[in-house]
Amino acid sequence: MELKDLKKTWEQLSSRKELDEDQIREMLRHRTSNLIDRIDRNVRIGFVVLFVLIVLFILDDFVFAPMLLKEVSADIVIPGWLMFTSVFANTLIITTFIYFVIQYYRVKKSCDISCNLKETLVKIIGTLRIYKRLFYLALIILTISLILQFISGLFTGMHEGLEQKGILPADVPLGKWFLVAVIGLIVLIITVGGIYLLMRWGFRRLYGNYISKLKQNLSELNEIDN
Repeated sequence: MELKDLKKTWEQLSSRKELDEDQIREMLRHRTSNLIDRIDRNVRIGFVVLFVLIVLFILDDFVFAPMLLKEVSADIVIPGWLMFTSVFANTLIITTFIYFVIQYYRVKKSCDISCNLKETLVKIIGTLRIYKRLFYLALIILTISLILQFISGLFTGMHEGLEQKGILPADVPLGKWFLVAVIGLIVLIITVGGIYLLMRWGFRRLYGNYISKLKQNLSELNEIDN
């Protein structure tokens, strides 16, 4: 139940009548139920978005990147450790999401049967907090993986390009190396930073706002109990 719904309910009451604890508790119950319904919807949206992103990352690692390297030079091979970090990061993101979904619906199902409102709020907030930590851990690992891939690809490409021209890396002026490093850094920040900010924004959009709203409900419920 949003603020406008609470105002509407308040206006329907007599001006001389105050809300008692049971009425406030019932309002909080309805508002919590609405928040949980929206979280359920966002879980499904998050699954679709995450699935699409992971498919794109996998295609980039195993299809697009190898094709691009073959066009540049048939001798270039993606290092095994680099492929491992990419697969590990993607697997960790998928695992954290699956863990969250299982824990969330397990809590939701158990609380539908036996929990009171306060227990429901505490358990769901706790589940979302754990998922938030795991998600950011996976996102940091993914960011590190993307940075390593970018740096490795940049220097491998430069080395191959110099070899084709018969130029030794030591013969390249320091100023040119510095210019390449600056350009590479800008591209790295834009690309990797954009992916990081996009995924973080997506998490906050899907779940972050609801964590704060559920905390607010719990705080109001604690005030009633006290």
